[in-house]
Amino acid sequence: MKYPSSKPMWSRLLFPCLLVMIHVFILLRERTAAEIPPMDDVYIHLVYGRSLISGNPLVYTGGDGATTGFTSPLWLPAAAISSQAGTTAAPSLLMFASLLAAATLLYLAGPIPAMLLFLTGPFVFHAASGMETSLACLVLFLAWRWMEENGTPRSGGLILLAAFLSRPELALLAIPMSLSLKRITPGNVAALLAPSAVAGIIWVFFNLSVTGRPLPSTFYAKIYTSWPEAAKIGFPGLLKSMFLTSPLLPFATLFAAAYTWKDRKRGGVKRLAPALTPLVLFLAALSMQPNGYFQLRYYVPFLVSSVLLVARRLENSIKDRKRRILSTAILAASMVPGFLVFTGRRIDASRDVMYIDVMPAKLIESIADQDAVVAAADIGAVGWISGTGILDLDGLVTPERLNGENAGWKWIRERADYLLAFPEQYSDLTDEAGESIDFIGGYRSPTPVICGEDTVALWKIERLDN
Repeated sequence: MKYPSSKPMWSRLLFPCLLVMIHVFILLRERTAAEIPPMDDVYIHLVYGRSLISGNPLVYTGGDGATTGFTSPLWLPAAAISSQAGTTAAPSLLMFASLLAAATLLYLAGPIPAMLLFLTGPFVFHAASGMETSLACLVLFLAWRWMEENGTPRSGGLILLAAFLSRPELALLAIPMSLSLKRITPGNVAALLAPSAVAGIIWVFFNLSVTGRPLPSTFYAKIYTSWPEAAKIGFPGLLKSMFLTSPLLPFATLFAAAYTWKDRKRGGVKRLAPALTPLVLFLAALSMQPNGYFQLRYYVPFLVSSVLLVARRLENSIKDRKRRILSTAILAASMVPGFLVFTGRRIDASRDVMYIDVMPAKLIESIADQDAVVAAADIGAVGWISGTGILDLDGLVTPERLNGENAGWKWIRERADYLLAFPEQYSDLTDEAGESIDFIGGYRSPTPVICGEDTVALWKIERLDN
């Protein structure tokens, strides 16, 4: 792949600048959107970031000890720095950090990959989300470039470590990276894998010491008990979202991979390594999220690797300039509708989070004492804005909620003063609560594109103390 060193400065800056401009437009379109990321999880990052500086590292809520509700340790320093900007400004600062990572990726990638990435709707949606997605994609690009340039095992080990700590599933990059080593020897493979292996062991022991389980609590909260059933429900939506993103990109990716396989004799197995990357990342995302929820958040690294593979084929394999330009233009044109749809969803997502997460959190802040405890489904904005204690209904961060026997209303009533939940999703719980809860207020989102339900309600709990 041709890298930016040989390109004019304007061609390297064009798409990073366009990416920044479009997000500035999105944020200014609604003044309120400037402080609202498109997912409640961003506030979870901020709470964890604040804990690192407050002297209670990895403690999510006051009465608890350390928790394991984070899957991106490399993103925590950015969240910690952002958390010091204040309750309102911190989300915007973390969003800027993720936008900076996305813009850096476009700058480094070169004109053709940058153009195609810019038109990749889910990448644009999550570019300034405040989540770790952009950072993971940037590290993925560094791994890709390492494979292309046959870097040393030691430098590859550091890149793989960064990938693992930005998104755990990116540890699977060890497969193509190992195959791309100049000399595949036990010593070189060990040098490549050792940093990530050590970090993984430390992480597992930390999780075991806190929850008794080897993986972060977030994994157990989100994993499906029946993958086939989950795939049956979610896979059609996933295919629809993929087709919307770019109807030609999957076929172009397969073609590029087949071309690489055909061309393997000239470079051996090393030439196959980058072509394996999209397959590895797609299978990793599919195994965890066999659906298109969260606006393809878990599939963005796969999409980035697909674009990089296809762009390499366009740049290096099509010698005729007119044919190369035409092929690139056709692929880019197929991505424009998805780009427009996902850009519109980015605006809608901010409104969604405003009504479902931020407004209820501000209401709680205005009526609840600081030592109050809120049992909540979406815990991010409540934890960040209100400063109250949190009882996590979904088990994302609170260790006790990993235990199924704690799902009953009596257990919640003994520990919480307020209930903030989706009425439909938690109807069994509110029915069980009966007259022990008093309805305070509810909010409905006009643009439900990212949150779990379009309506959320707040109740006061008639607490049952021990």
